Amino acid sequence: MDQPDAAATPGTDDPLQLPKRTTPTWDMELLISGATVFGLLQLPALTDRFMFNMSNGSAMELGGLVMALWVYAKFALLTLIGTFIAHLALRGHWVALVGLNSVYPGGIRWENMAKRMGPHYIEASRDKCGEMSELIEQADNRASRVFGVGFGLAVVMLMPMVIVTLGAALIWIFLALGGPRGNATFYAVVAVFLLLFLPFGALVAWDRRRGARAPAGSREARWLQRGFRFYVALGFNRGNNPLLMLFVSNEGGRLTGWLVGITMALMMAVVSYQAFAARVGWGFGDYPGLPDDRVMTPNTLLPMHYASQRGDAVILVPPPYIPDPLVRGPYLRVFIPYLPSRHTLGMQRRCPDALARDDAGGDRARLDCLARILDLRIDGQPAAVPLDAAEDPQTGQRGLLAMIPVSGLAAGRHELTVMPPTGKERAPVDADTKPYRIPFWR
Repeated sequence: MDQPDAAATPGTDDPLQLPKRTTPTWDMELLISGATVFGLLQLPALTDRFMFNMSNGSAMELGGLVMALWVYAKFALLTLIGTFIAHLALRGHWVALVGLNSVYPGGIRWENMAKRMGPHYIEASRDKCGEMSELIEQADNRASRVFGVGFGLAVVMLMPMVIVTLGAALIWIFLALGGPRGNATFYAVVAVFLLLFLPFGALVAWDRRRGARAPAGSREARWLQRGFRFYVALGFNRGNNPLLMLFVSNEGGRLTGWLVGITMALMMAVVSYQAFAARVGWGFGDYPGLPDDRVMTPNTLLPMHYASQRGDAVILVPPPYIPDPLVRGPYLRVFIPYLPSRHTLGMQRRCPDALARDDAGGDRARLDCLARILDLRIDGQPAAVPLDAAEDPQTGQRGLLAMIPVSGLAAGRHELTVMPPTGKERAPVDADTKPYRIPFWR
């Protein structure tokens, strides 16, 4: 006997139409996800380039905050991208269920599975699966939850971004007013903490402990109300993120805590991999017979050291590079990006007098100081060439240019070494500080 048509069963949805309890914004969710996910995929690389260039060109007091701003912005972008991709997949699953249910309005015919499954297996599977209307509604709600909560998690990063930007502005004002360099970051962080977070934390603790017992209209209640109005005006408002608040209030704080924690851990792992993989040799694959593929490793050619191989890759700490592994002319062109957070600090320790000079010979004295710090060598022999200021035509990064004569080198493999900035007083390459190693051929 055929099963009754689901369309004729009272209280059920018509399989030839959308279910009655379908999320009303499903079409807009699909439109937003589909229209923006491909555009968002272009933003991480642009963000990397912008933030890395800003960090590498900023004063050393600002570099750390710029990198923190990059982490927050990258977290928000990756969260949105992951949210929209997951939402498209979940909405696709929901569309497939709705569409296939209209083709087979009778639902799953478990009796037709008796030849392949035993009765107890069928019963357990049927109880777990449920009715098609329930499956469709669950898939619909699941997609909407992912869309809303994912967007809410990305919004969480707005307040840290505002705070970091405020800290950077305080540092800039501090330096512009003639404050001592080197401690500006510490002073700004302490000021932000003392002026914002410490009173806010005390106010929250006070409200949780005494708020319910404070009589309406009392001085204590008025102080609490004024304090929270002030902080709410600054953006310390749980209602600023109604997406997460709606989810938390209905699903429970513990679930949200785990969700936020796991998502943040995954996103931070991705960001950390990008930031440090090249420097510590993280990568996929197992090559025990080869040297590490990290910077400063002997007998290894890294694309980041050659302009012809770097492509559009964005590197957190740009290393020195030469045009190509094969040198064809009489000179080897070496570009060393200038990083204020490292080179300026090295000059403060090695040659503070040259850094402070403002006479006609000050520029050359500083360049000579940098030449001593970088200690360029070919096959272990000092390359005594003057440095000049230059700019990377691809990234706009300012730096130092050395033109090393190589016409007298024998044909074959050679190695250029460049020391990273260090405060140690030493001339030769030592075991404590490893140089950049750039092999090339004549």
